[in-house]
Amino acid sequence: MLREVEDQRIGRMLRVLRHRRGWRQVDLAQRARVSQSAISDMERGRIDRYTVRTIRRALGALDASIALDPLWGGRGDLDRLLDADHAALTSQWTAAHRRAGWETWNEASYSVYGERGRIDLLTFHPPTGILEVTECKTGIWDAQDTLGKLDEKVRLAPRIAMSRGWAPAAVVGALVLRDGTTVRRRVDEHGTLFAQLSLRGPAARAWVRQPRPLARGVGLLAFVSPTTNQGRLGRAGQRRVRQLRKPASAGVADGPA
Repeated sequence: MLREVEDQRIGRMLRVLRHRRGWRQVDLAQRARVSQSAISDMERGRIDRYTVRTIRRALGALDASIALDPLWGGRGDLDRLLDADHAALTSQWTAAHRRAGWETWNEASYSVYGERGRIDLLTFHPPTGILEVTECKTGIWDAQDTLGKLDEKVRLAPRIAMSRGWAPAAVVGALVLRDGTTVRRRVDEHGTLFAQLSLRGPAARAWVRQPRPLARGVGLLAFVSPTTNQGRLGRAGQRRVRQLRKPASAGVADGPA
């Protein structure tokens, strides 16, 4: 019932926007490069007959757009599930720093020079004066945006750290990713962008245990292997699902009951 209501709403929006332009269905169809019958169907709420691409074409011709919002369980349940994965990833990286004597600040919010945001993990190593700015990601969707945000936070980090009484001698950016073939492929596809994060894998973990000044622009790239039990890092939405094997039935031949 909910889906039908949403489909009807999209149809009404499409029709209202078309009327606002003073267009006939055939006019919209020509501009959207779809058939007139498709426009007629969509305006009647028969949205599920068409691909998302076709619907976007029709709305795009009217300077409108559609946003997909997956729902699971009750409202907000999916967000909480994704947040749990992110929190578990951050928790593992935080624990590694605390064991090595770093001071940690999770979810460090800031408002500096009119720029507002939040750093997943800000850590300070008093013996060396090194400040690490860490962003944790469960996946890579826009590599350029991800690294651009990290660079911005590295630039602002010394001023943000002042509120904790930290006086950093050097700042290092770190990107922590949930390990997996898709994530590694994305990193490989954008090798030039990720080149600045040249301290990787075991070397990045070793650096956390024994930090030292790094050349300007050099950062950390760490992959955290997911686990599935005892409340540790989960793999919501990224498990590989295998078909269950049917249990063998002794003395019973396959066939209709």
